[in-house]
Amino acid sequence: MSELETYCAKQVKKHDYDRFLISLFAPADVREDLFSLYAFNHEVAKIRETVSEPMLGEIRLQWWREAIDGIESATPRDHEVVKPLNDTFHKHSLTKDMFYKVIDARTADIYDENPATIADFERYLGDTSGNLMRIAAWILGERDEHVLSITYDLGLVWGLIGTLRTIRYHISLNKLSLPQDLLDEYGVSKRDLFSMEESDGLRALVGALCINAERYLEHISGEKRHLGKEVRSIFLLTALGRSYLNMFKKAGYNPFKINEKASTFQRQCRLFYSAMFGLI
Repeated sequence: MSELETYCAKQVKKHDYDRFLISLFAPADVREDLFSLYAFNHEVAKIRETVSEPMLGEIRLQWWREAIDGIESATPRDHEVVKPLNDTFHKHSLTKDMFYKVIDARTADIYDENPATIADFERYLGDTSGNLMRIAAWILGERDEHVLSITYDLGLVWGLIGTLRTIRYHISLNKLSLPQDLLDEYGVSKRDLFSMEESDGLRALVGALCINAERYLEHISGEKRHLGKEVRSIFLLTALGRSYLNMFKKAGYNPFKINEKASTFQRQCRLFYSAMFGLI
């Protein structure tokens, strides 16, 4: 079976298409390993939408902690993601702490409270998406701590952009991920957000977060000289990230008016162009 026909590959293609695309530029012998990692991420990220109350979410997160324990002891559970993840884990000498960090951070997803401060918000993004991309870089053979730190930053900014893209979806789950201090600063009420009413304050808030994301991407681009050939496929996310930020700009930073389908082709062209010319 081709690595593109496995369960994990199909799940990532369906639910995490951008990471699926960049994985196609990774060496063939690690693509399925990356797919298993991203499929694991989807499993823990979707818990909020699959449970009716926080306690059930806690039980599901604990199931995944125990699944990682089983992987560490080479007694993996019979699960379509756990089994390939077991192979990835031992092939690349991963540790359970790498996965625990991601799982533990997902606890915030199952409760309604939004982050209190921008610092809390960025810590959550780093603990989830940042740590995930560190693992991806490790799978690609990266061991330099400075490069792993850059990869963490890439994951953080990708998580930030993802949060902005999914505001409407999170509202449908009665969940708000934007930090409270930023909402207060820009005079945006939760009531207005949950009623999906646009306002000058909301557009200014989203614009400020987009500017922050652009700064992260500029910093990452400035560090590209440190990136080896193997890990560069991950950093193709910077090209996609800039396309998403441009999408928000075109929408006047109104998160309720973005049109992702309209810019899908442009994003893919930017991705392939960046891959061809080694741009980050």
